[in-house]
Amino acid sequence: MQDPVLILGATGTLGGAIARRLAAAGPVIVHGRCSDDRLDAVSRATSGRPVAADLTDPQAVGELFAGTGRLAGMVFAVARPFPHKMAHRTSWDVFQAQIDGQLKALHLSFAAALPALRDRAGGARVLVLSTEYVLGMPPAKIGPYVAAKAAMTAYARVVAQEWLPLGIRVQILAPGMVRSKLTADLPQEYLDQVAEGMPEGRLTSPDDVAGVAAF
Repeated sequence: MQDPVLILGATGTLGGAIARRLAAAGPVIVHGRCSDDRLDAVSRATSGRPVAADLTDPQAVGELFAGTGRLAGMVFAVARPFPHKMAHRTSWDVFQAQIDGQLKALHLSFAAALPALRDRAGGARVLVLSTEYVLGMPPAKIGPYVAAKAAMTAYARVVAQEWLPLGIRVQILAPGMVRSKLTADLPQEYLDQVAEGMPEGRLTSPDDVAGVAAF
């Protein structure tokens, strides 16, 4: 039987698109922060086994991975909304929530996932979703998000070197801005300006990202 791919954050816009694409090629396990209608919907759409866990809770993460079995790969596509304010006007609690939701969640997930991924015949692949704004000039009013993604990206680059001898390829995907819950409160005029600056003349689509993410 083919080993499944675990998609963390499958209830989100990008995680859901990736889950649907991967499900066309093999079995998937779809994760959401809690058991709700969104998790049920992506589970039905992918025929994937649903799992729910708060990835910032060490015990919950440990219990999640204790039940996954051997994995062909893992996708980390976790994100949470944040207020779009100037960085100096944003409380530290907002920064901390983003850092916990990205870096802490990634670290706990990686540590718990290693036994399910290592020394697998044919190897395993882990894909971490970052953002193009850790590579170039970020726009204003997304400081907590970019700071957390930058920390997470640096962490993933280190682990990529550490895990390669174990037969695990850790790769980072840094898409441009996508319409999602994270951008729902941004003015349309602002989104249009961002789209004009994109090479394609439009915002990145979930299908664009899913196509690159395909295992």
